[in-house]
Amino acid sequence: MPLQLQHPTPSAATRASAVAARATTVGRRGLALPAPGHGALRNAEPAGLQAVDPTLADLLAPQPDEAAEAAPTEAAPTEATADTATGPLNAPASTHIIPFDRRPLVAPGERIIFNANFTHATPAAYRLDFSSTGGRFNNTAGPASQSIAGLASGNLDFFVPAAWDGSTTLRVKMKLVKVANGSTVRTESWHFGLKTHYPTTMVQQETSGERALGSVYSYKLGPALPRKRAPHYKHTTVLERFGAQTLGNIGVADIKQPYRQAHGLTTAAAVSAHFVDPGSGGNGTFTVDQHDQIYDMHGGHDNLATLVAQLVAPKAVDVVLPQFYEAQPGVTLGSYLVTRRLLADGTTWKLLKVAVP
Repeated sequence: MPLQLQHPTPSAATRASAVAARATTVGRRGLALPAPGHGALRNAEPAGLQAVDPTLADLLAPQPDEAAEAAPTEAAPTEATADTATGPLNAPASTHIIPFDRRPLVAPGERIIFNANFTHATPAAYRLDFSSTGGRFNNTAGPASQSIAGLASGNLDFFVPAAWDGSTTLRVKMKLVKVANGSTVRTESWHFGLKTHYPTTMVQQETSGERALGSVYSYKLGPALPRKRAPHYKHTTVLERFGAQTLGNIGVADIKQPYRQAHGLTTAAAVSAHFVDPGSGGNGTFTVDQHDQIYDMHGGHDNLATLVAQLVAPKAVDVVLPQFYEAQPGVTLGSYLVTRRLLADGTTWKLLKVAVP
């Protein structure tokens, strides 16, 4: 889940404490946890930052300097309008608008993931209109505009043309529109510049050991560029991808015989597929900040009540999700295993994240 932190960056302890305090209420796609019933939560990773409460506001606030800095190619006008019918206080409030950086640096052929979410008492009264100059939505031959009913866009893919060389305008505009009269409540614009170099190293700053579920991980990108002053990769986009989620330490012999026979659980793969969703949910696009860092949070978990009840003996359960980052399309920048660990008490969750060479 991409995060945006204020600068100067809070300490790791401050970030972890604030996020962990809300780890039980921020789940997949913003759902509250826990949810009763087997399989009630089905996606391991949110599509973006789906819920922000006041506890996290100081950590997740927009960065004014990021929005105001001049782009490498084209200056963007300031575009912000108020809902004249209802007034600013009654207009929808944003929980997140991704990418956070309004002037990202991208590569030819790159996929950029947009995700916007607003809250309001009457979400059906609004729609989100995305439009592009120079790119396409959904696929490389898709439309240049996309309208989404309501206030939650979900993941919206935007594709940079494979032949784009940075000499022509590449822009995306999002309008929050009131359906009743077509008035624009809010406008956001992204003006893209061309990546001229790519990070090739990525170092996790936090421990790979157990942490609270919902903890924030920060990553330093490198190497430093010769004869250049930091930051070296500010505005650079980083795409995340996921592999299939599995049970890392539960096999056939761990399941009570009557249950495994009744459900045909004869292999470890069958056990994993039965108790956890192999799908990983939505991924997101990160943008590198002025410290050459990105920030990622992993929250939510599968409901393993049925699995816990059918274990031969109590034990910790590891739900393992492969995660990959890339700054250059098709080239892996970093590989990690994200493990959500349900302790043997059957109620306490922990988080581990380990780099894979």
